[in-house]
Formats: sequence, C-alpha cells, structure tokens
Amino acid sequence: MEPTTLTSLAGSLMSLFGVLVSLFSVHLGNWLAKLQGLRTKWDMNNGSDEKEISARRECRYTMAEIYTWQPFIMTVIILGFAIGVIYFFHDVSCHLKVVFPSIFVPLYYSFFGIMIVLELFLLYSGWQLGRALTADIKAQFKPQG
Repeated sequence: MEPTTLTSLAGSLMSLFGVLVSLFSVHLGNWLAKLQGLRTKWDMNNGSDEKEISARRECRYTMAEIYTWQPFIMTVIILGFAIGVIYFFHDVSCHLKVVFPSIFVPLYYSFFGIMIVLELFLLYSGWQLGRALTADIKAQFKPQG
C-alpha cells in the first residue's frame, strides 16, 4: 500500500474510534449517573414506613434494569477495537516506515490512552457502585423459599 493510503486509513480508524468511544463514554457516564441517583434514593429512604419501603422496592426493580452485562461487554468490544487500531498504527509507523508529523504520534497514543483510562474508570466506578447497591438490596429483600 502507498504511504498516503496507510496514513489516510490510520486517520479514518482513529476518527471511527473517537466517535465510538465518545458516544460510549456518554453512555457509561449516564449509566454511572443513574446508579449514583439510585444509590442516593436508596440511602434517603431507610425503610421506616410503608412509603419508604415502597421506594426501596422501586430501587430494586430499577437496579435490575440498569445494572446489566451490557456496559461490560460493550467496553470489552470497544477496548478490543482500540487495541486493534493502536496495533495497526504502530505497525504502519514502525514497520512500514510511514512518517507522520512529529507531534502526531504522541498525540495519537495519548488520545487512545486517555480514552481507554476513561472507559475503564467509568466502568469500574459503576461496577463498584452497582455491586455495593446490589448487596444492600439483597440484604433487605431476601429471596423467599
């Protein structure tokens, strides 16, 4: 392949990754915000009367909707794509000797690094929050039988 074609392809892959990660970061951010809101609702209703027990029961149902496998699987897919794009860029710049502007290479790797760290941070924060809230919900609403 021509160096210009490889450069163009590297830029296109980076753009695609940027769009995917931006959209998914917003999704993960919203997911974390919903979990935090649910945690607050749970904590503010201590279950001292029927209305507060009902609010906590509502938290239980909402938790079943929000805390699912989907964010975890999507993060793995996005990270796999990121690793593929980074590998492609590294291969193009090192082995195929395509020369990029000097500032482009560190910016490229920095962008990918920041986005991967952001994704992992949001996912980990949501996982920790969801795990703790799930344990609290199970403790109050023990399965019957």
